[in-house]
Amino acid sequence: MQPAWQDIVDLTKQYRDIKLEYWLNENLFTLSWWILFITTAGIFIVWVVLLDKKRITEIILYGLLVTYIAVIADSIGVALLLWHYPNTLLPAPLIVEVHRVQMPIIYMLIYQYFPTWKPFLIAITINAFVFAFILEPTLVWLKVYEPYHWKHIYSFIPYIMIAVVFKATIHKFKKLDQNYK
Repeated sequence: MQPAWQDIVDLTKQYRDIKLEYWLNENLFTLSWWILFITTAGIFIVWVVLLDKKRITEIILYGLLVTYIAVIADSIGVALLLWHYPNTLLPAPLIVEVHRVQMPIIYMLIYQYFPTWKPFLIAITINAFVFAFILEPTLVWLKVYEPYHWKHIYSFIPYIMIAVVFKATIHKFKKLDQNYK
């Protein structure tokens, strides 16, 4: 028997209700929740203070591109059950705080403070190492991130590629902009 669309809608509603109940009873105000809350608020405040206001459009564009690809990759990973997020700041299917706030802010700060390629590549490689081999295992330990068919090593190169591709993209946009002035 093939599932009908209504079967999918019904299961989605059931998932939503169970996820909300889990979040309210097992997640909200736990140590993991507080760590996510404090780190998300903290990194946002630090970013607002450190942001180079003269380059705000360029830096935010870079951050939005990073966020866009992170959301797509995360959605695919969750949909394919490569990983999931048992504990989140909000009762959402995807983790808002990491891929939509913390990661883009860290990438934007690296982009801002390392404008030339060689230092940027070194900084982003160190960042990828920290994300893949320190942050991801810490998130597993905190029960925020649960990989099923994913190893931390798989994340290392994508963390670098995201940064490099979008830095090159922004530089191309800037060059095109200069050519038309």
